[in-house]
Amino acid sequence: MTGLRLLFATALAAAPLSHAADSAAAPIPGQRPPREILARVRPALDAGQRALAAGDAAAVRAAVAEAVAALGPWAGNPETATRHHPPPDRAPVDLALLREPWLAEIARNLRGVPWRKNPAGNPRLMTAGLREAAVPLEALARTALLFPERRAALELEVRAGADWLVRLQRADGGFAFPIGPALKPRDKVGEIVARAVAARPEIVVEDWIPDDPGDGGLQFDHGLCGRALVSAWELTRDPRHLAAARRAADWAVPRAMVTNWNYNAFSVGLLARVHGATGEPRYIAAAVRKAEVGVLSGQLPGGRWFDAHNACAVYHHILLRDLLELARVLPADHTFRPTLDDALRRGLDQAAGETLALGFAGTWTDNFAVALRVLGERASWRDALNVCLNAAGRGGAPGLGVASVPVLELATRSTPVR
Repeated sequence: MTGLRLLFATALAAAPLSHAADSAAAPIPGQRPPREILARVRPALDAGQRALAAGDAAAVRAAVAEAVAALGPWAGNPETATRHHPPPDRAPVDLALLREPWLAEIARNLRGVPWRKNPAGNPRLMTAGLREAAVPLEALARTALLFPERRAALELEVRAGADWLVRLQRADGGFAFPIGPALKPRDKVGEIVARAVAARPEIVVEDWIPDDPGDGGLQFDHGLCGRALVSAWELTRDPRHLAAARRAADWAVPRAMVTNWNYNAFSVGLLARVHGATGEPRYIAAAVRKAEVGVLSGQLPGGRWFDAHNACAVYHHILLRDLLELARVLPADHTFRPTLDDALRRGLDQAAGETLALGFAGTWTDNFAVALRVLGERASWRDALNVCLNAAGRGGAPGLGVASVPVLELATRSTPVR
């Protein structure tokens, strides 16, 4: 049982018995659908899973349409309510003012990067998978390119982090998942891994999970690692870093698409990034195919994804982020370009509308910054970006973190890249 099927099956097991009248009640974010609705949705999810495995775009869309019809008002209702941080202050922000706070944050956190605190790459010491290395590595590499006066020092750190990832890459090009979180579950990821290992202990090989049991989840950390290696190569120009990223892309190309759209999106972003570095047509072709069939098929006209999991703000952010990676390298005259641009605008408009109405959600900041560069100026996206920047780090709201990097890139390269 995988992807959306698992998500809905979990909801079915937990959902209370309800009367038919409850089915028509307007859902609120975080509320589970009634049992009878979930039961009606299941055949469509099964059909969608088969269609995705076959790469049949028309059949996937037909299954999604059937599922959306069965869900009714529950389509696009997130399984977790979003916490917003008002007020939505649209006042313009001088993006250059983010420079010093971001550099100070780097200085504070460098000692905690995995290649420093766990140089041997012991999986039992890892608490968040290889994403714990990939995210700061990419941010450091892009920061070094932004600030020439910091480049020499940051490049040493980027080389160390990229070399660390290269050493941990498997012979088949994949990045495995460490069982550290499974030993002492700390969060949702650790709990999921712990359950998987308890159910199928054979998936663990020398303290790593080298392949997922068909749910596509390994694409998450794998995609981030491959993207980070491309960013590292853009700084270091070390051929080993690009070769490792290429091996990661080769691993992703034949991966079967799954019914959790954001897992497929991680491979879309990786393949697009590697195409941008290599120019190889097969990578952009695979990225387009996975985006068309395995990501956009789940999107509603209003911009959200239809299932409760991917309707959540954090996954909506991931989906947009990786689609923007594709938009960054896809030629303007490509036949998929109008479809991709339309999907991105709808998704970004939904995120911007929610931000402008309710306040900063802790997500989407980098989506707005990248979209303004890649797709061009749009007043609602600019206003939503300002809302995020005005609220971040204030009144209990989360800080910008690595989202500072695309915002600073917008400050220095504000014209669209197309």
